[in-house]
Amino acid sequence: MTCSAVVPAAGRGQRLGGREKPLLPLAGRPALAWVLEALSASGVIAEIIVVASEANREAVESLCTALGLSLPVQVVIGGAERALSVRAGVEHVPDDRRYVLIHDAARPLVTPELVRRAIAAALRHGAAVAAIPVTDTIKQVASDGRVVTTPERSTLVAAQTPQVFRLDWLREAYRRAGAQWVTATDEAMLLERAGFPVFVFPGDPENLKLTTPIDVTIAELILERRMRGNA
Repeated sequence: MTCSAVVPAAGRGQRLGGREKPLLPLAGRPALAWVLEALSASGVIAEIIVVASEANREAVESLCTALGLSLPVQVVIGGAERALSVRAGVEHVPDDRRYVLIHDAARPLVTPELVRRAIAAALRHGAAVAAIPVTDTIKQVASDGRVVTTPERSTLVAAQTPQVFRLDWLREAYRRAGAQWVTATDEAMLLERAGFPVFVFPGDPENLKLTTPIDVTIAELILERRMRGNA
């Protein structure tokens, strides 16, 4: 196994009343627990680096210990923004790892199969991003609300995590970006700006991100359905 996983888990959900997404209870367990168990069960991850905040570090460390996963888990401190947390995690990836997988703690419905597909795609291409087709019609609008254009929907996808990159590519992308690396909304954007080829692979419509209260409700329903199916 040549891939480390970085899990940014330092953020608070402003549209969730400031609640900490990683510790949000879902179907009886914290969201982060579902993520860590899926990564461990994939069988293709060498170690997990969880990036916590100063405020939730103790709770995250206790959770990681209680799970008793079969692979090493390290908890490090991140920053106020997601980009800062991811970079803090990447800096702790051992230099002899060839690939790094990044997956948000706010996407607790990731599956071991999706993790395996992510790494397989990265082995083929060097940089791979989970993505699903856009089903809504997208409008680009000006600041005054006027529609500027309607992009062709068939060319659009919605990016998810996991995203997997060659470690040397990602570190070089940070170097080339200079101070602008903090403006990237995901690490794939960094590689794109640096000129590295980034490919998408089929994500999972159930791999939703916890952003609003309705996302929490849907995630719990999906997890409860999965648990019934495994009973």
